Amino acid sequence: MTTTSRAHESAQFFGYETPIEMPHSQVLDAFHRGLDRAKAKKGKVRILQFGASHTAADLWTGHFRKLMQERFGDGGLGFIMPVRPWRYYRHDGIRFEHPKRKKYRWKWDFVRSKPKKKVENFRLGLAGMRVSARKRRQWSRLFTTTGGRGRMQLEFFYEKKRGGGDLLLTIDDKIHRRIRTQRRKRALGSRKFDLKYKPHTILLRPRGNGEVQLYGAVIERDQPGVVVDTLGINGARARSILKWDQKRWSELLQRRKPDLVILAYGTNEAMDTHEPIRIYREKLNAVLSRLKKTVPKSSCLLIGPTDHPWVHRESKEDDMPWFEHRTRTDDIIRIQRELSKKHRCAFWDATAVTGGPLSIINWAHNEPQMARQDYVHFTTRGYRRLAELFYQALIQTYEKQKHSQ
Repeated sequence: MTTTSRAHESAQFFGYETPIEMPHSQVLDAFHRGLDRAKAKKGKVRILQFGASHTAADLWTGHFRKLMQERFGDGGLGFIMPVRPWRYYRHDGIRFEHPKRKKYRWKWDFVRSKPKKKVENFRLGLAGMRVSARKRRQWSRLFTTTGGRGRMQLEFFYEKKRGGGDLLLTIDDKIHRRIRTQRRKRALGSRKFDLKYKPHTILLRPRGNGEVQLYGAVIERDQPGVVVDTLGINGARARSILKWDQKRWSELLQRRKPDLVILAYGTNEAMDTHEPIRIYREKLNAVLSRLKKTVPKSSCLLIGPTDHPWVHRESKEDDMPWFEHRTRTDDIIRIQRELSKKHRCAFWDATAVTGGPLSIINWAHNEPQMARQDYVHFTTRGYRRLAELFYQALIQTYEKQKHSQ
């Protein structure tokens, strides 16, 4: 039976505590051991979250990072794109500036559902994207806005290749460095800078002697704690990972030494009615196989799709539309739950967290508003609430594991 509903009056609604499903008691052991290290101040625990727009905004992951670091220590900001790839790209603790004229901004590439051009071997780095520039006028400036005691390490990842140009860095208007990306044979390059843990201004500019390709950067503190890498692209699907160059992606993923890898996809796949559900299953299975092969000792967790109903309007001016449950969402949740068991991953049902089918309507019409009226995305307040519920569920697995020892 198809579930439908009319938008109705505002109601207080703050989500449901939903436990993380663990098909095997040991699936999060690597993550739990990482938390033990951080708690004992003996090392870091690194969490990497791949996903679509829910992840990319760094509102959900940003608040989750804050909650984890308050309890287990601040290990740093983690992965960032050092140049803003798209207009609304954001990361907690970072601000960006770039030229007003579009032709002087850095270019960015990622796997599109309908590619406008062929991306070179889809060599796109850890987050599935890269930024590039070759002209001196294509400057970009980033500002780190956090600080405290101790030191921080800023590490850039880039492509070394024939014809690669030099990247000029100016840190706080007084430290000048050059990164050379020229090399006869292609290879992954990295360069690390040790800085005081305080706000910094960093200007990036190509020298003009060849193209510079950046895959991203990492900011970590020189102390134990939690690091959460935000690795999201608006509109992404899990299957996009299969098109990323496996060698380059695997190199970067292994360098991060993750204790927990989160895949937060499914909301966009629920709209892909042209794709048979069996194809979705095959591709997600391939993604999980690649992940487990690359970092077999890491814990993994799937976050299922959020509620995303069909919206039917009698006209563009209709402010009281009809809503219909998107049944493909149920199929995706079922397959994610099934494959999480097969690949020894945990699973968190994000639709159940919001209240089940059509629940996002209440979130969108709540006062204060918790979701946007595209009935897909959440407000800052809503994403923070999701982060709190996810944090509580994840910590419960840790406390349960400690109690059973």
